[in-house]
Parts: sequence; C-alpha cells; structure tokens
Amino acid sequence: MKTIFMLLLFLVSATIVSAQPNFTALQLNPAYPAQNSGVEFVYNQSLSSLIRKEPLKVVVYLIGKEIKAEEPTLKHYGSNYKGWVQTDSTTNAIAFVFYVGDEKDLNGGKGYIVPLYNNKKEPVAGYYGAAANLWGGGMTDYFLGIPSSKGMALTLLEEGIASNPALKTEPDFMGNYFNFLSREKKKEAPGIISKELRLFTAKPNLTEKDYSFIAQWYERFKKKNEADSIRKVMKATYPKGDWTQTEALNTLMSALKAKKPANEKQQMVNDFLKQYAAAANMESIKDFLQQQVANAYVGEKNWKGFNEFTQKLPPATRASLYNSASWNMAEEGTENIVEAKRMSLEATTWAKNEVKTPADKKPAMLTQQQWEDQRNSNFAMYADTYAFILYQNGEYKEGLPYAKEAATLNKFADPEINERYALLAEKALPAAEARPIIEGFVKKGKASAKTKQALKNVFIKEKGSDAGYANYLTGLEEEAKIARREEIAREMINIPAPAFTLKDFEGNSVSLASLKGKVVVVDFWATWCGPCIASMPGMKKAQDKYKGNDNVKFLFVDTWEKAENKLKNAKDFMTKKGYDFHVLLDTEDNVVADYKVSGIPTKFVVDGNGNIRFKAVGFDGSDDALVDELSTMIELSAQASKQ
Repeated sequence: MKTIFMLLLFLVSATIVSAQPNFTALQLNPAYPAQNSGVEFVYNQSLSSLIRKEPLKVVVYLIGKEIKAEEPTLKHYGSNYKGWVQTDSTTNAIAFVFYVGDEKDLNGGKGYIVPLYNNKKEPVAGYYGAAANLWGGGMTDYFLGIPSSKGMALTLLEEGIASNPALKTEPDFMGNYFNFLSREKKKEAPGIISKELRLFTAKPNLTEKDYSFIAQWYERFKKKNEADSIRKVMKATYPKGDWTQTEALNTLMSALKAKKPANEKQQMVNDFLKQYAAAANMESIKDFLQQQVANAYVGEKNWKGFNEFTQKLPPATRASLYNSASWNMAEEGTENIVEAKRMSLEATTWAKNEVKTPADKKPAMLTQQQWEDQRNSNFAMYADTYAFILYQNGEYKEGLPYAKEAATLNKFADPEINERYALLAEKALPAAEARPIIEGFVKKGKASAKTKQALKNVFIKEKGSDAGYANYLTGLEEEAKIARREEIAREMINIPAPAFTLKDFEGNSVSLASLKGKVVVVDFWATWCGPCIASMPGMKKAQDKYKGNDNVKFLFVDTWEKAENKLKNAKDFMTKKGYDFHVLLDTEDNVVADYKVSGIPTKFVVDGNGNIRFKAVGFDGSDDALVDELSTMIELSAQASKQ
C-alpha cells in the first residue's frame, strides 16, 4: 500500500502577532477573546474570497495541547454569517476555516488565527507554543488549508520569549524553539542554543524533565561528556524517575530485534507492560510493542500463535495487524492464502461495520466529514487487500464487489487500487462490460501497466485479435494527456528558485546557477523514504526520455538522512538499486529548508531563467502518469523560459 505524502511549499512573511489581529471579513465579540468564555463571530462574505458562493460553512479549531474541531451553526442575514463558540481553560488560540465545497477562504495565506488573551489584553503564554506547532508542524496545511511555515513558527516563539521571558524555563517550549531555530538559523543556532542551555542548567530545583531536555540537546550537539554528566545527576536526584522506564524500553527494544522465538518476545512485552502499566504515555508504547510481537509471529509463520495473541487485542488493532499480515502473505503467493483470506475478511468486515456504526466517539480534532472520510479510507484499504487475496485465489466474482468499493471510495484516483478492480473485472465480467470500466482508468490517466494489459486482454476477447489495439490505446492516452495538460497548465507558478551549490558522489560542486538556460528537475528524496523509492522507476523512465536533450537536467537531492556517512549511505543505495541518477548531497539539510519542503518526495521544475514553474508532491503509484506529468511540466517550463 502506498502512502502519499501531500505537503506544500509557501513563503509566509514574518508578522508581529502579539497585537490583536485585524481581519477584513471577520469580526469577534469580545474583540479580545479569553479562556473559559463564549466568543461570537461575524463573517462578512461580501468582503471575502467566497463572495456570492453557497452554502457557506465553518469549522472552528480550538487550539491548545490538543486541537478540537467545532462546527457551529451559522445564522445568515444579508451577506453576514453569525456563529458562536465556547473556549475552555486549555484553549490558547482559535482558528476559523470558512468554506464552500472544497474552496476555503485562506485570508491571503494568513488564515484566521486568533490568540486568546489575559486580562491585560496580552496573548496567553500558551498561545505562542500552540501557534508555533500549528504553523511549523504541517498542521496549518492539514487543518486550515494554508501551507506550513517553520519561519513563522520561529517568529512566534521569539515573540513569546520577548513578551514572556519565563517561557525560557519551560523545556517543551524551549525544545520547540531550539528545533525551529536549528532549521531556520543554522549558523547562529549552535551559539544561541549553547548559551541558553547553560542558563537553563543554572535553574534552581531542576525537574527530571529539565535534566532530560538538557541532556538530549547536548547529545544533539555530540557533547557526550556533558550529556552523560547531566544524566548522572538526574538519576541520582530521581532514582525512581521516568528514566527507568525509558532505559527498560530501550533494553526491551534491543531484545525484540534479536532472534528470539515470538512467544518469548510476547512474554518480555507482557512483563514490561505490567511493570509500567501506570505510565502516562503507555497506550502508544503498548500499540507499538504489540506490533513488534505480531510481526515476530508473522515472521515465523506461526499463525496459531499469531491468532491467539491478536485475539486479546482491541478490534481496531487486530484489524490493522490482520490487514498488513494478509497483504504480505498474498504477495508471497498462495501458500498461506486460506489463512490470509480469513484474516483479511475479518479486518474488512470490521472496517465496514465501523463505516456504518463506529464503536468509538469521533476524535476531537476531526470534523464529522473528516471522521467519515477516515473510516471510509480504512474500509477501502482493507477491502482492496481482500480483493487482492480473492484474485490471487482465483475467486474473481467474489473479489469484484470489494475491488469496486475500494476504487469508488478512492474516487478512482489511485492507480494501484484501480489495478485490482481492472484485473478482477477482466476475469469476472463479459468483455463488453469490463472494457468501459478499465477504459475509464486510462482516460483519467490513473492506469498502471497491468491495468493497460487487462484492457488489451478484453479488447482481444471482443475483437478476436489485437489488431487496432495500439491506435485505440493511443487515443485513450491522448485524451488523458490533454485533460491533464490543461490541469497542469493551471498549476503553473513563477517563483525565483533558491540558489544552491552541492557536492555529488565524485565530490564535484554542482550549482543551480551553472545550469541556467536549462530546465532543471530537482527531486528531493531520502534512502528511508518509501514513496521516494516507489517513484524511482518512473523517474528513471522520465530521465531516460530526456537523455539526449542537453536542455533538460535531472538532479536528485538526497536530504534528511540520519546516517553517519551520508555519502556512503547514498552511494550504496544507488548501487544496490542500479540507478544512474545524478545525486547531490544536502548533508546539512540547508537546501531542503530553503525550498520550504515539508515532506518527500517533492519535485520542483525550474525553468531556464531560474524560476520555479512547478512543484509535484508525493507519488500516486503510476510510473506512466509520473512520466507524462513531468514531461508536460518540462515542456511548459521550456516554453516559459523563452518568454
């Protein structure tokens, strides 16, 4: 299953936010909202980007340590919409999202984010950290539709320190500050952080959390002696502190990696969970450890032990484990197909029931629609697995309805899931019924190579031979290309590309400036990134297509690596995979930061004048679609270079 990372690029100007925000379209009463109070809001649609569009709706996010989504009822009079929301003692900021259908009012990219205030009309102390996490952690993108900005996050934290110096004594706040400082001000950061660590260490009555924070940052700067010294004092001061759990967990993880029988690993996990049952963060640790035990049983193909173990787990956890295990079993062949089928059916049945009648309450941070979408997405994933297993087992008619549901819920936009539907349709339906289904995937540009082969098979069944198929397929693909080209042209941008100079495998310095006049495809990737690796066969095809064209250059920027020897790590990866890409090493992660990349793979197409014309994020699983998309971007960028 592919995980597609959809993350965006944007430059947000650093503005002073400690004053009351003024919005053209939004008014608040009281003007300085507080914690534990009601807030009335009035939105003037005629002054917004959503003017004269209906039906208008709103989501209000209450932002604190957690994010809570509220969907107030709006009263409509004239061009104004009025609503009301209640804050609590944990709310530090409010964010409003006004929308019609899929279109949101982004307020010029700044959004509608409002601090909560104290009785001095100053933002509450918790506002700065909460808002920084919102901007810097990608959550503005997910919740508000506004591209994230680590620069804005740092600005907020710096303003917090300026307005409330006591924040410098809080490890969570300073940890955030150090993280964003390290990303945004790489040269100044080491000196500033070292100074702040010394001041922090001088605090009286350090807590265990304080000691741990100091030690972690000394370790980040490879100051082992200082870190060890701090941890020694921490252990002496708090002999029964949380550090004992951390060390026990580290020991357990090492043991779980060793070659031991799954039942022994299960016993070790049970012992650990029993000893630390009261720990505050135990639920997330418990889920992770149970996954390791389940993986051990799967590795042994000990299905009896696996089933006995998983029967004791919550239904959602069991369904997730069953789905993963059964998919892997089906990929390996039909040896364990009966067991795979049983597990996958249970997981799929559970997920379908969750769509209709969820067992748990809606997560606080999700809207009703997001929660429904999440449950549908789970069901589609599990149904796709079950359809694949039934296909592997030759049960084509039984598998077809599941494949159809999975593809439909994904709006026929996932080439991999479409492939399962196409293969089953080919086998289960008369050719005349299967052909238009599969044809539709090709027309949409969401067809894999196997899907196209299935289309060829039904074509031959209908016509009696493959005569005319090549022209038929070309016509369908051309239809998809025309539609996609128009869509891509609308996505064209014109932003100066940040300059960079990086070393390649041979130690040569390669600068973007040296490639002026050429269209340059800059692909940010990493050796640990699954979607990056999955996209590489398509990138190889795209590169090969332009191999004889001196005016097009592909650069593969290896970034966000944790390996000690980043050069060897990247070279070994490319050698193993057999790719001849021109790899550049972003060893300090400076270039990826300059390009404001929040997730990989992210590709930029730069025209001959040094301007970014396109940005492509993630990978949808279709090599052909990737080649076509990049080809169109390259051609349009080349044309723009001449203007």
